[in-house]
Parts: sequence; structure tokens; C-alpha cells
Amino acid sequence: MKYNETMIRSRYQLVPRTLVFIRKDEKYLFIHKKKENSFGFKKLNGIGGHIEQGEEPYESAKREIQEETGLTVENLTLAAIVFIEIGINPGILMFVFSAFGFTGIPRNSDEGDLLWLSRDMIDKRKDLVKDIPYLVDIIETHPKNSPPQFIKYLYDKNKELRIVKD
Repeated sequence: MKYNETMIRSRYQLVPRTLVFIRKDEKYLFIHKKKENSFGFKKLNGIGGHIEQGEEPYESAKREIQEETGLTVENLTLAAIVFIEIGINPGILMFVFSAFGFTGIPRNSDEGDLLWLSRDMIDKRKDLVKDIPYLVDIIETHPKNSPPQFIKYLYDKNKELRIVKD
């Protein structure tokens, strides 16, 4: 079957994104988003963004880390793939990574200011994107050399986040 533009537009589509949690010792690196058009504006989030045309998720994660932090990482582990149903087309497909073993010195960027947080601090912060503690739990419990978890996010009529695991 040959696809035409009308057929493609009528299909449910997804915007691919990456989200990376960089760990050093017992702390994770977060970015305090300062771009108004950025998801999580004025909140702390992991490092990441859109997957560009021609990139695969690992390439995108490494590029986003470099752009937002100045760091280079080699050790990326895909811990989860999250389908996010936002109620409109397109939805979002997020690839969640853990990272360690970086080179360089973290630096702030146009995207936001960087902050290292311990796990205890993550649980106490009120300025985090809502699902961050849950995703850090996923990263911390993900068995080495195992496939990623598949997770679905849904928003109810009150725009409250519901998380559905595989």
C-alpha cells in the first residue's frame, strides 16, 4: 500500500524525545528550565529534548547532554520507553536513559541552570517536573543488561497524571 499525505496525517503520530538522568556518586544532574517554550519551564527536569530528523535515541541523548551541560557521556543505558497520551495528535514517545562516566565540566546553557541533587533531595523538592521521582526510581531499579520498561502516561479530565506500567 502506498501512503499519501492524507493517510499519514490521519494516523496517530508521536513526537520522539529523550530524557537522561546523569549520575555522579550519589547525585543526579538536573536542569532548571528557563526557556518559556520548553516543557517544564521554571521547573527542574532531567537532561533531554526532541530527537532530530535522522537521529536515533542514543545519538539524540548524547547531543542533548552536550548542548545542555557541556558534558560527553559514553555509558548510556535505556531504562524505559514512555508513551505519553496528551489528548491530541501527535502524542509523545520518550526514551529514558541513565548515564554515568562523563568527561568535561558541567556548565549552564541557554536551556537552563544545572543543579546536582541527592535522592533525598529529589523527594523533597517541590519544583521538579511531576514524574521525576518515579522515573529516578525506574533508573535506580533497572537491572543491568535488561530490556527497558514500557510505561504509559495518561492525563485524566482534571489533567492529573496517571502512570500505567507494562
